[in-house]
Amino acid sequence: MKKSIVAGIAALVVFSLGTSASAVAASQSQFEENSISVSFADLNIQKAAGAKVLYTRLRSAAESVCNVRPYSEIGSLARLAKAKKCYAKTLDKAVKNIDSEALRQIHAS
Repeated sequence: MKKSIVAGIAALVVFSLGTSASAVAASQSQFEENSISVSFADLNIQKAAGAKVLYTRLRSAAESVCNVRPYSEIGSLARLAKAKKCYAKTLDKAVKNIDSEALRQIHAS
């Protein structure tokens, strides 16, 4: 079972062999600057309980790297929309590239 991925939003998907997953950045120019490692070596992601924990970690990482914040903090509908689009694409790619049917089911629901 793979224990790590690197996922990006602009058709940038790279696999690594470490023990962490990285959710990546809001734009291609920020790809190297914005990444967060999300460890899941401690989880059995083939089971629903482990997949739920990983999904929570991935969501949090995607929110952070995509700078998802309330409109009152962002102050621009365009930036808010860009952040939400980044979040959705980043999370989709991270889930897609992790070999776990349980994780895919959680993401689809």
